[in-house]
Amino acid sequence: MLRPPRVALGQLGQLGQLAPQKIGTPVSHAVPGRGSRHSSQSSCIAIPMALAVGAAVKRSKSQARQRRTFVGCAAASDASEDFLDFVGRTGSPAHTVAEAKKRLLAAGFVELSDVWEMKAGGKYFITKEGTSICAFGVGGAFDASKGGVVIAAAHTDSPCLKLRPCSKMPSSAGMLQIGVDTYGGGLWHTWFDRPLGMAGKVICATKEGMEEVLVRVEKPICLIPNLAIHLKNEKERQAFSPNKENELQPVLCPPCGSSLSSSAKKEEKQEESPERRHHEELLEVVAESAGVDAADILDVDLCLMDSTPPCRIGAFVSTPRIDNVLSTWAAFDGLIAMDKEAFQNSTDLMVAASFDHEEVGSVSAAGADSAVLERWLNEALKALDGRWSDVVSRSFLLSCDCAHGLHPNYMSKHQAQHQPILGKGIVIKSNSNQRYATTPILAQMLRKVGEVSKVPLQEFVVRNDCPCGSTIGPLLSAQLGIRTVDVGAPQWAMHSCRESAHQDDVQALRDLCKGFFQSFRSVDSSTKTL
Repeated sequence: MLRPPRVALGQLGQLGQLAPQKIGTPVSHAVPGRGSRHSSQSSCIAIPMALAVGAAVKRSKSQARQRRTFVGCAAASDASEDFLDFVGRTGSPAHTVAEAKKRLLAAGFVELSDVWEMKAGGKYFITKEGTSICAFGVGGAFDASKGGVVIAAAHTDSPCLKLRPCSKMPSSAGMLQIGVDTYGGGLWHTWFDRPLGMAGKVICATKEGMEEVLVRVEKPICLIPNLAIHLKNEKERQAFSPNKENELQPVLCPPCGSSLSSSAKKEEKQEESPERRHHEELLEVVAESAGVDAADILDVDLCLMDSTPPCRIGAFVSTPRIDNVLSTWAAFDGLIAMDKEAFQNSTDLMVAASFDHEEVGSVSAAGADSAVLERWLNEALKALDGRWSDVVSRSFLLSCDCAHGLHPNYMSKHQAQHQPILGKGIVIKSNSNQRYATTPILAQMLRKVGEVSKVPLQEFVVRNDCPCGSTIGPLLSAQLGIRTVDVGAPQWAMHSCRESAHQDDVQALRDLCKGFFQSFRSVDSSTKTL
């Protein structure tokens, strides 16, 4: 068998869309009306000789999409393709909300303003701080005396490195560095030696005052280099534990052709200008990506991100921010994808919501541990001539956050009878100490929803000798007095710079959310509790 030729980086832009996808191939984020957002800056990949010869032949975007699967692997689900496209356009909570908003508008949802006007059969949404979002689908037969509020809730944020208010650091070893804060409980060692971009918001001066502008720097502009093993002592070699203040600060990489020393000298001169809190080189790159003048930038709210595009590895997906962009995508897509007949016949108010700051406790104006969801629900019910007290006993919340999938190299980390496997279904999460809001009767009700929706379900409890994380489920359950079940798709490497999950679970979570909106009322009406 002939060894396929290897293609240099310069050729990849011409051949990338024609090549059958190999393990680790980036996903092309092409959408109707836009050019591909797939970066050709990737490692060399093997391309069969026949395709190399026919590289000049143009293919349609649909054909390119079909060729993302791998030889010997099951066809990629449409749902997982859509999720990879969605997550590949994010990078910050604001971008997650922006992508959800685009899809809601395309599906006919109307953005609410100060005056809420809603009616049966209507579809609406509202945002908070640009980083939290809530969508409402009012059943065509909505009746506050018969139906309830069924909610699928998630969060928009992920652990990351965030630029500090004064990110400009003194030159070190002739290099420009930027100061960052650790946001959430990340696996920070996974951020080393990765090409890093940025996403978030910039605050710009305008003639009227100021405004926030979304920005996403897709190209890699900085990195956190590791220390060579030869320079580490024995203890450092055995356990990599970087000092988060001194050893986790990224190096800002100057453009090709520029001199490191001249950049450092320019940085030293800028030290004389105290009003400049960020490196000029950084502001120029950010301004170019945002489409604004660097001189107009007043401040930035930026998250570092892995700039390598999402990709497939066989039947698995590999991408940053699976926790918890996956759940956000599934909740909103599940609402959007409801069958027309089911929506028109529903007596419920269907809600998909996703909140910021879950990774740091949810205590903020846009967080789940605030009055924002309660206020939104009251406003919606008021507009529909109902009250929360009318519907709370018939309401239900599905708290969607990713679960820890069984790791083949660390089997003992899971409780022996509760070992969720990637690709085997969505996980019901339980904890006797109320770290999750699930109770046995509520879990059984969700199993009935799973049966109707043809979604397999698995169980998870943490070992007694391990700490247990939590979700927005217990917070919202306590605030609203609403029945709640915690669920999530199993994944590997939670809180890593790059995480992985199985394509079947991506589809299953979306299907479960859709099925929950469509079938919960019938399950609830046939259930009697004490």
